[in-house]
Amino acid sequence: MSLSLIRKGLDLFSEDIKEGGGAAGRKKPKSRAEPNSVMNRIGSNRVGVKKQVRRIHGTAGKRRNRATVKNKPVKSAIEEYRKNQPTSHLEKNLAYMLGKTVTAEAKVTEKIVLQNRGRQSRDRPAEEKKKPQEKSLFTEADFQNFQKEFFGRRVEGV
Repeated sequence: MSLSLIRKGLDLFSEDIKEGGGAAGRKKPKSRAEPNSVMNRIGSNRVGVKKQVRRIHGTAGKRRNRATVKNKPVKSAIEEYRKNQPTSHLEKNLAYMLGKTVTAEAKVTEKIVLQNRGRQSRDRPAEEKKKPQEKSLFTEADFQNFQKEFFGRRVEGV
């Protein structure tokens, strides 16, 4: 042994003698703690003691009673069902529509109605086809000449 190790040992021993000396200076053996204490439930590996104590006691505050899956809150099925229920906006829409007093012009509303109709043929209004005036190959003079030749004279009023 080296001299420095012996000195360190004596220094430690001398501190014990100064504190109480002799038999009175000896440390009392630790009394066994109650078997259910937190420290007895923690493993011999002393790394992460705070975390283990927290786990045993349970976390404080709002995290304590909240069910989680991989640290994500579990949503209540009842709350999800209520959230996804269809809500009626009828009253709100009626109040909005009845509150407006401004009306659009007839041309504008007609345009909007036409644009909102579908592109199917049954949704389109029937268009009136304009028939072109028939043109005769014969002129009025030709008809009068025909009457002269056929009847020998001009027929009036017929």
